[in-house]
Order: sequence, then structure tokens, then C-alpha cells
Amino acid sequence: MCGIAGWFNAPQNKQRLESMLRSIRHRGPEGTGTFESDQVSFGNTRLAFVDLEAGQQPLSNETGTLWLTCNGEIFNHSELRSQLAGRHAFRTECDVEVILHLYEEYGVEGFKQLNGQYAFALWDSIRRKFILCRDRLGICPFFYTFSGSTLYFASEIKALLTIPELHREPDFQVLQDIWTFWTPLPGKTPFKNIFEVLPAHHYTLEEGKGDVRKECYWQLDFTEERWTENAAKEAFASIFDDAVRIRLKADVPVASYLSGGVDSSLIGAFASRYASTLHTFSIAFQHPDYDESEHQLQVARHLGTAHHVTRCTADDLAAALRKMVWHTEVPQLRAGPVSMLPLSENVSRHGLKAVLTGEGADEFFMGYDLFKETAVRRFMAKDPQSPMRRSLVSRLYPYLPGRDKFRSLELAMQEGLEQSDHMLFSHLFRWNNTARLQGYFHPEIRAELAPRPYEDRLAEILPEGFACWDSPQRAQTLEIMTFMTPYLLSSQGDRVAMANGVEGRFPFLDHRLVEFANSLPLTLKLRSLKQDKYVVRKTAESMLPADIAYRTKFPYRAPIHDIFKSSSFQPTGELLSEENLKKTGIFSPQAAMKLLNKAKKENMSSEMEQMALMGIATTQLWYDLFIRNNYP
Repeated sequence: MCGIAGWFNAPQNKQRLESMLRSIRHRGPEGTGTFESDQVSFGNTRLAFVDLEAGQQPLSNETGTLWLTCNGEIFNHSELRSQLAGRHAFRTECDVEVILHLYEEYGVEGFKQLNGQYAFALWDSIRRKFILCRDRLGICPFFYTFSGSTLYFASEIKALLTIPELHREPDFQVLQDIWTFWTPLPGKTPFKNIFEVLPAHHYTLEEGKGDVRKECYWQLDFTEERWTENAAKEAFASIFDDAVRIRLKADVPVASYLSGGVDSSLIGAFASRYASTLHTFSIAFQHPDYDESEHQLQVARHLGTAHHVTRCTADDLAAALRKMVWHTEVPQLRAGPVSMLPLSENVSRHGLKAVLTGEGADEFFMGYDLFKETAVRRFMAKDPQSPMRRSLVSRLYPYLPGRDKFRSLELAMQEGLEQSDHMLFSHLFRWNNTARLQGYFHPEIRAELAPRPYEDRLAEILPEGFACWDSPQRAQTLEIMTFMTPYLLSSQGDRVAMANGVEGRFPFLDHRLVEFANSLPLTLKLRSLKQDKYVVRKTAESMLPADIAYRTKFPYRAPIHDIFKSSSFQPTGELLSEENLKKTGIFSPQAAMKLLNKAKKENMSSEMEQMALMGIATTQLWYDLFIRNNYP
């Protein structure tokens, strides 16, 4: 991957372009290239994987009428090159050059043939068209804004903030979304008038026309097909094997993350077929409730990988908090992203710059407790007074310490059962709980933020047919579109990996595997409360130890409460002083100070309080870095 930035409909300005690219140099520390014309200027900071010598961007077609800058990888470029070679002259071995020739041959329809992760800008100087395009699931970040009639774009928002004319202002409605969904919804950012290119879309601008034409080229679809268990296992193994294989294509070695769960372990097992020495990386927490190192080492020994452990203390997390916010550009309610920074740093330290990782398996093969929780709550809704039905809650969240938690959880989960037919039912319980944390907002901010129906806030991103799908399919869609894409693949994925010049690659997000998973009947994904990711685990039986293949899902979490007790938190803690809270004006100083003092004095066991404190600290950091412009 790399970083891209530039504009359409403005004259050349070399200093401005260099400033934009310099701000995202961490994404591509190996070189910079630019293209400038009377109307279009863009550039690229390179992290090289294919054609290390001649693959410098921007790239043009053989006649110089098309120009491209792309962040990402096209994993089926060899096949596409063979298909196009007889009719088009390739000038490099670079994987993204196929985009130019697909466009020459098919126009924007050609983008449907891409298998990869990408965000690119393409200038058609003959038709005077400027095109932005993003991959199907939003793996690669892509942002844009307008200043007058000029469109500026970049891989990260900080590049747009170098534009002097751009006014920095928080979008409080998006902050309200973060304090509901845990992240901005796709298409939105916490900055007013800065937007995100939607996944699976291409945007076209034409000379002399002020509007942007947005077109969706791919959508989630849950049309079930008839699958026997054996046929599904064979199809999964075949598609997954190829998804892993093509993501190992590079002129440099590709490593793999190892969490100790079935998903990353299965990736390692398939990758070991193609790599003479597979390097695996995992994170070990000082806090025993969050540590999975025993299972990680078991898998590494079983696969015979060259394994590297990143040991992460509370001091490490606290020290990395400011850097995490700087790179994610979004306030965070969870600590996952901050712990991924030292992990990707360790990959970089070993001279590696790409890792396979398991995101997508839980969303598309239904591994999350959320899907089981939804099934249990819908069952409870049919007879809310039944003790037997309520007792099923005790089978959820087995990783939670202490049996006393289940009684309170059982009571909490009875809330909203009367809405079991609501199309957003699976997520209402979570969203409503998080939204209560907005009580920490300053009263003046709360007064500005009128309640907005969830349906209205999600209208732009939900696929056609969503309202007609079954409850499990709707739950999957919501988790993919409101959590996986904007949070896991962004804050906890691309942004903290590319902070250290490391690219994540996601075999479970190969669109062929996604379409296969979405065609499976429910019983081949979630068979019971104890049998999730069924076809994945059945495939893993013959390749991994049984206790790994059938290990209960242990969600990746980092110990939030330890961060705020660390001495390394002190510089950030100054932003939580009463004086600074008053200056920012987003939170009630009294409520925020009370929460911080509680965290320093005792072990804060309430997950909601931990999320509130993390949200307050990172929002204050975000405001200081980006609105006050106190750049590092």
C-alpha cells in the first residue's frame, strides 16, 4: 500500500502537493512521485511490493492520456494482465497498471473485475473525467473535501488539513454517531465538510460540471443456495486457499498475525503451504484477563513458524495513546487500536511490511456473540417471563469473569424485547447502551444534538433488500457496515498498521469468499450457541489442534482501565484537567473529572465507564491535535 493525495479542478501548486504528501509519508517511506497538469495534480508516497524498481507511481497508459495514482494491491493482476496483454501495451510489472487498461477496455465497468484492496484516482484527459474509486469493503481509506469548485482527496484526513483554505471544525452529529456506533458511519468523518468515499463506489466528476456522480458497483447479497456440508467444506477450502495464496504474492516476504483463535490460525496453516518460512506476530498483555499468548504459542509450535511476541504493558498503551489518535484521526471508545501500534511496529522492526490477518471471518461466518445474543433475545421475546429462556443468557460471553455478572446481564437483555421485529433489533441494545454515555457531553452540546432515528442515520449505507432479509442476515449486514468497515478495517486495521509502514491483507475479505459465505444457509455458519463459524471450524479440524479449531471466540480487547493508572498517561492526562475540558467545551468538566478520579483510585469494572473514559480522553486528544492544530 501507500498514500495518495491531490486535487481536481485547480492549477498546479507544487508546494501544496508536496505538503499533502509529506503529511502521509509514513504510509509510503520508500519514495514519492507526482503528476501535474493544468487541472489535475496528484501524487503518491510508495510502500513497494511488486516491481520494486519500475513500479513508481503515478502511472500512465502508453499514450499518456490516462493517469493513475493508487493506494492498495490488485491481487488478480497476473490474470488480468494475461487477459489484456494482447490489446494493451504494459509499461511496468506493477500490479495496479491493470486498472488503466481495464478502464480503456471497459470504462468504469472494468473495476468490477478487480480482486484486491484499493483506493485510486484516475484522470481521463480525453473525456475530461476525474474518477475516485474504493474497494468493495473499504479496506483502504479514502477522503475528500471541496474548497469552492476544487475537489481535494487523500488517503488520510491530515493531508486535507494542510490546505490553508480548509476551515477546521468538529461535526458534532458525527461525534454523536461515534458515541452510539463506536465509530463514524461510512461516508462520514468527525470534521465538518470532510467526507469519505463510500466502499464499493466510484465517484465521477467532469470538467464544467459541479456535481459528483456516485455509483455503487457491488453490494452485499444474501441469496441462499443449496449446499451440502461436504460441498460447502470443499468450496470453502478451495476459495480460501486461493485467497491466501494470492495475498502472499509480492517481491518481498509477507508475514501473518496470530491471535490464538481459529481464524488467524487457519490463515497460518494455509499460508505455511506457500511460504518456506512464515513469520508470525502476536501480542501478549501483562493483564491476564486479556492475554492469549498460551494459545498463540501453541499454534506457532504446531505450524513451525518463526514466531515473534510483542509484550504490551499498561505503560506501553498509555505512551502510544497520542500517536494512536494522530493516526486514526477519530476519537475512540475502545483500546484495541492503541495496542495494535506496538504490534505493527514489531513487524516493521523485523524488516517486514505486509501481514495476513483474520478480519471478516466473524462477520461473514457468524462468530460473534452478538449473533448468538440476537437469537437468544428473539427467543426470549416470545415468552419474556420464562426463566428457562432467560437462563440462556448464561451461555453467552463465557470469557466474562464472575458468575454474578450474568444476573445483571440477564435483566439488561430483557430491555427492548418488544422490538424484536424491528429491522435493526440485533444492534439496538448495544447502540442504546452506548448512546447513554452522551450524558457526559456538555449540556450545551446535548441541547444541539436532537435525537435522530437510527433508520435515517443508516439510510445511505444499507443495501437494497435489507428490510426484506431475515434477522440473522440483517444482523450480519449491520455488523459489517457499522463496525467492521469503519472500525476494524480502519482504526484497528489500516491506520495503526500503516502508521509503521505495514500493510494488512485480509483473506476472509476476498469478495469471492464473501459471496460464498453469504450464499450459505444459516446452519453452515451458526448451528447452535456452541457451534459458530461451522464450515470454517470443520475445515480447521484436519489442520489445527482440536482445542484451537473449536476454541470459543475470545474477542480481541485491551485493558482500558490500566492505561489511566499508568505514569505514562500523565502528559495526556493534562488534557483532562478542568481547565482544558472547559476550553474544549465538549464534555461536562465535573462529570469527566469524577470519572477520571474514580479510574485512578480503583479498578473500574464497568465496561461502559471504561468506554466513556476512553472516549473523553481520545476526544480531547483529537480536538487538541486536529482542531487546535497542535500537530506532533
